[in-house]
Amino acid sequence: MALLKLDIADVRNIESASLSPGEGLNLLFGANGSGKTSLLEAIYLLSRGKSFRSPQSGRIIRFDRPCLTVSGSIGRPGAGIAVGVRLGRSEKEVRVGGRSCDSSAQLIRLFPAVLIHPASVALLEGPPRWRRQMLDWGVFHVEQGYLDLLRRFSRTLEQRNAVLRGEAPGSSLAAWSGELARWGTMIAELRSSYLDRIRMHFGEMVSALLGRTDVELVVRPGWRAGWSYADALAASQPTDRRLGYTEPGPQKGDFAVLVGGRPARDYLSRGQLKLLTYALLLAQAGLLEADQPGRVCLLVDDIASELDSRNQERLLSLVKSTGLQSFVTFSGATQGVAAVVGRTARVFHVEQGRIRTGS
Repeated sequence: MALLKLDIADVRNIESASLSPGEGLNLLFGANGSGKTSLLEAIYLLSRGKSFRSPQSGRIIRFDRPCLTVSGSIGRPGAGIAVGVRLGRSEKEVRVGGRSCDSSAQLIRLFPAVLIHPASVALLEGPPRWRRQMLDWGVFHVEQGYLDLLRRFSRTLEQRNAVLRGEAPGSSLAAWSGELARWGTMIAELRSSYLDRIRMHFGEMVSALLGRTDVELVVRPGWRAGWSYADALAASQPTDRRLGYTEPGPQKGDFAVLVGGRPARDYLSRGQLKLLTYALLLAQAGLLEADQPGRVCLLVDDIASELDSRNQERLLSLVKSTGLQSFVTFSGATQGVAAVVGRTARVFHVEQGRIRTGS
């Protein structure tokens, strides 16, 4: 479902702004500090119910204002669904179709947005939890009951850990281990299946951006390869008792990107690693679009960061070719943009928190 209308109030330096984007490529031009990234942040808030730049609401809300508001219409022309997020300094309200929601889950499912920005390279360089979050977001959109499954696993993991710490003396470690093995195996299988489905899209994106065919994705379930989760829990029981928590499991799950059989982050240059990360995120967007056409929104911030003009044009061309509703920011005029996008894009200029339609 496309974003048909966007209204922003008090998001960083944007006091008040409205935007009617196109259903395809939307280009956002402006100098550094003009508010381009804040505009993407507002769209991300409308999709996830949170910021990608800061977990502290006080840093997102415009100076001296009590709260920010982002609202819009999601869907097809003439049949949009009203959505909105109001974020205060200590509270949050999410609304979908005129009704308040207890969590952001309904919003996330209705309006999935994939973000590509300079810090995205941390997906491959950073800790496993960031890669798990990427996997879980993706599985959430293709498996209806996945969020409930994660919650069941989390509650069971807490119970088993309580037994390990001696805080639940009447409970059976074997019983909780069996329950944990059940939920944990299901999570690992769904993650692995999802990664299998991404591989084809990923290979296409890597070939387009890097011209390579020797890149592979390898899943790591969170316990010894070739073992069942039940066997891994049994083998780790002495260690778990000593530590006071469960060591193996999908809470330690991960995946690796290998180039020629070696970890990508140890082999590629910074610019190549960035393109590889972008290929992975574009693959995730492409998979979701294949499953649920017309619903995915792509946000690309500072496309020129650490990329030469040739790779900028490659990335922009690839974004355009996806056919997704996309929002791409540029600082000033970028060579090659007009040649790549032609007259198909809708252009906006951002200056001091104000947005105007360009040409």
